[in-house]
Amino acid sequence: MMGEQQRGGKGASWRALGAMIPADHILRRIDGLIDLGELRDALAPHYSRRGRPSIAPELLVRMALIARLYGITSERRLCEEVRFNLAYRWFCRLPPDARVPHHSTFSKNRHGRFRDAGIFRILFEQTVRRCADARLIAHKDAAIDASFVAADASWQRKMRDADIAAPRLPRPVCEWLADQANAPPQEHGVPRGKPAEVSRTDPASAWSARTARGRFGYALNILIDTPGGVTIDVEASPARFAAEVDAGRTMLARADDRFGYRPKRVAADTAYGSAAFLAFVTDRGTIPHIPVLERSEQTKGKFPREAFRYEREQDRYVCPAGKILPFRGADRRAGFLRYSASPSDCRACHLKRKCTAGSNRSVTHSEHEDVRELVRGEMQTPLFKRSMRLRRGVERVFADAKGKRGLTRLHLRGLRGAEEEFLLGAAIANLVLLARPAARPARTRRPPPVPERIDHMARISRGRFEQSYYATIF
Repeated sequence: MMGEQQRGGKGASWRALGAMIPADHILRRIDGLIDLGELRDALAPHYSRRGRPSIAPELLVRMALIARLYGITSERRLCEEVRFNLAYRWFCRLPPDARVPHHSTFSKNRHGRFRDAGIFRILFEQTVRRCADARLIAHKDAAIDASFVAADASWQRKMRDADIAAPRLPRPVCEWLADQANAPPQEHGVPRGKPAEVSRTDPASAWSARTARGRFGYALNILIDTPGGVTIDVEASPARFAAEVDAGRTMLARADDRFGYRPKRVAADTAYGSAAFLAFVTDRGTIPHIPVLERSEQTKGKFPREAFRYEREQDRYVCPAGKILPFRGADRRAGFLRYSASPSDCRACHLKRKCTAGSNRSVTHSEHEDVRELVRGEMQTPLFKRSMRLRRGVERVFADAKGKRGLTRLHLRGLRGAEEEFLLGAAIANLVLLARPAARPARTRRPPPVPERIDHMARISRGRFEQSYYATIF
């Protein structure tokens, strides 16, 4: 039976507790922004209508918000902090004489009804709607990026075949095996093989060498609206570039479906510059301000593709020697068209050593080459450079999540656990934006120094340089 959230009481102790919290405290401002009624309605089918009342789910969600806001990664420590901190007690609606829930209550609810109901996704989407109501979303410029977050797994414990055949498997391993069995077929790009290294503790994570020493981890994928910095969507994926691009495609589609968010321009780095992703963004009516991923010059000293002239009317290439490379076939799954010269033409060509080491030369051509040409033209515009500057705002979100919210290493295991932590962190980021004071004091700038002051500072610096110079000589 679902328990009711305590209202704090009407006694003198509760009034004294509320009087101790400053009016501009961050928890007091966030308290007026959250509405947990929708979460309670989503959790109602997962509770029995009979039996002893449980701990109120609103209390657990409020404690989880405190943990992410202040970077408390341990649930034992969180319970101690709520027990002793008066501001935490007030935010959680706990009177001074009320007991704090046991730390094991979080695990039982998180891996059960909270995950089944998807309450953290509901909570995050509430913050996005509040940002939209506050007119913090401009619907003009957006940015996509990903950042590596270490998994709760040792880099030395790697999967072996005997580990999967064990009679009892941990919960993250069972979830990973179920996801592998129910995974849909790949729709974009070349077929991907099995990963070389799989963690025995958290097999859904990916081995990454982005850190000084290789580690298992996940990618925190974020879609933000710039320049306001509102997080529109977040997605957890293994720390692989291909998975991050798929996550970007998922976030753009879901943001359009949930909030009707379709920005005019989307900015990202070169990792998202594949032809398939650029075509996906363009098909949605958005201009991709993403540098094109170029691999045409990776020819090991041979002629690059730019040395061949493409004739659009005849759909063919002409090599530097004037020979024709007609269309030979297409790999629709990879998205490439292939043009090859005749072996007899290449055998008698005087430029063969500079062109190819095989019997004939082939040139690949993307089926979305028109989109790539469009983006190459956009890269020369001032608006593209502006989008690249606005894209840096996503780094602030990553810096806050890792430096202030404790997201340097995950506390939960599995892809679902990583997504829950990322959703909670994104919800806190939006709530902090909403809780900013409405009227900020203007930043006072110092007047520029007068010329006499500049000359005085120059003489001081020149004197110090001369002192250090003569000290090295003598």
